[in-house]
Amino acid sequence: MTARSDRLVIVCTANVIRSPFVAGLLASRMPSSLGQRLILDSAGTMARPSIPADPRVVALGRTYGLDLDPHRSRRLDEGVLRTGDTVLTAERAHKRVVLDLRPDLISSVFTLREFARLAEAVQGRASSWAGLVQAVSRARLTLRRTHDEDDDVVDPVGGPDAAWLAFERQATQAVSTILGVVATLAPPVHPEGSAAPILTRREYRRSREFSVLDRRSTRKG
Repeated sequence: MTARSDRLVIVCTANVIRSPFVAGLLASRMPSSLGQRLILDSAGTMARPSIPADPRVVALGRTYGLDLDPHRSRRLDEGVLRTGDTVLTAERAHKRVVLDLRPDLISSVFTLREFARLAEAVQGRASSWAGLVQAVSRARLTLRRTHDEDDDVVDPVGGPDAAWLAFERQATQAVSTILGVVATLAPPVHPEGSAAPILTRREYRRSREFSVLDRRSTRKG
């Protein structure tokens, strides 16, 4: 089978909160020059098939211009993954599941936050998506690691507002970082001649100003 490098699979546990939200953000904001070639997909390591996205993440998605209503969960199995896929997982535990299924993908499986952190470190060293994945894979072997827990995205299912705020912050900041690096891989395609926006101003504020949101939640409580 010929290796491909035009597919990005986002993986979490149930495929109803974290992975559809992240995949939706990436798909909706990927620069056109890359978005026409890079296929986005998602799955869950313990997903029950055909379950709708969690209502709370559907509502959250709307604030970012995403329509997650049509989403239905899919369980991750060997048939979902293809040679040459890049896989971004919500947690380190999901990486182990992916590699148990497809050990051949060892150089292209990362947690979402790990990939964002390393992509930012190697920005400017690649001119294509495949080149970026290769540069990030090399950097993983040479750059100093952070604490392992820093690379997981919080699972907010059944949790309080604080867990959902942490999930939103971690997911949007990682996606924003990745898209910022991706925007440097190809010439700008925005009609006005500048790079397409990664997050709107409102979305940027939502992803950064969580101390303000926390205070508001406290006052409401």
